[in-house]
Amino acid sequence: MAEKFRIENGLLLSDDQTIVRFTDGCTDEHSLIPGAHEAGEVVPCPDCDDEHRITSALVIPTAHNITIDRVEPEPEDEPEA
Repeated sequence: MAEKFRIENGLLLSDDQTIVRFTDGCTDEHSLIPGAHEAGEVVPCPDCDDEHRITSALVIPTAHNITIDRVEPEPEDEPEA
């Protein structure tokens, strides 16, 4: 499956994972599933060998164009004047 990218508010985003809840009461209540999924889809369970229907889903986008170039010190770490 090819990764799809989009730009929102200057961020290069992809939908890498979805937090899902399954309808059949699988013990793996809130699972992370690769890719973007919606309620009603049937997906393989990450913890058992069965497939389950998704009751609710929350897609988690990943930003790819963020660079950290400087870390600000915590207030208690600043030198005293």
